[in-house]
Amino acid sequence: MFLLSYMFIAVVIIYIGVAIFFYKFTKKRYPQKRYLPKLVIAFFILLPTYDIIIANTLGAYHCLTTPSTYISKKVEYPESIYWEDNVYPGFNEEDRKLMVMNYLDGVHLKQMALNGDDGKIYVYEAKEGEFDSFQYDEKYKDRYTQYASIIMQNEKVYTKETMTKMNYTVTFDEIKLNPLSRMFLYSDEMNIVDNNTKKVVAKNQRVMKLLYNITPRLRQIYYNPEPMCGENKSIDNWFFGYLTYDKNDGKVIQTDKALYSTRLMIGTNHYLYNKHIKGEK
Repeated sequence: MFLLSYMFIAVVIIYIGVAIFFYKFTKKRYPQKRYLPKLVIAFFILLPTYDIIIANTLGAYHCLTTPSTYISKKVEYPESIYWEDNVYPGFNEEDRKLMVMNYLDGVHLKQMALNGDDGKIYVYEAKEGEFDSFQYDEKYKDRYTQYASIIMQNEKVYTKETMTKMNYTVTFDEIKLNPLSRMFLYSDEMNIVDNNTKKVVAKNQRVMKLLYNITPRLRQIYYNPEPMCGENKSIDNWFFGYLTYDKNDGKVIQTDKALYSTRLMIGTNHYLYNKHIKGEK
């Protein structure tokens, strides 16, 4: 990290040195053309920063012309949900465990289906009081980890065509912006569909700026994590009427401890970096 920081500082110093050299050269070589040195300065200033102006202009346009967050109703007891991540894509085993720990409380959510990273659909079920019905084994990090492990032992595997019907479907997809916008922006969309009415009851579209040219590449991230518009919180923070279920006292509490949403944002960012910048599949 420190080495990269020093390298970035060195590049900036060299860049400024080159800019000063060309400024003095044109000023001395073409004294009668006073506008040339000014053009040189403008060129070297805009070269690493032109994308800042374009990205913010395009971002403002997309934020003004496309709906970012829409909620028609909140559901406190969805009971069953199918999550389909088409960006990452799919939930690996660790992600599925985090989803069980975060959402499958057996009260508000009794059945959960997740599209796996192997193309299969994994379904998990929980009953009310199941969290308190087992004896804690100290080999696990905590009761939540042990609970998820127990639930996952009884997972059922389907295809999308044969999976059990869920009350709601949550989809996460990348939005294909126009070719110019894709050079400076990234956008994705999350929709919640009521499977009984086939209507979208809530949606969230984020518009994110890609890293500026002048930004040091100290981490493998594709876009700036802070969205220009749209929510950047976990799905339960702004769609459903429940947040994290406290299994100790049976109450629904508001919390910032969103294990999967954090992993989703970071993991997706890294995945897109490897896909679009490094060319890895």
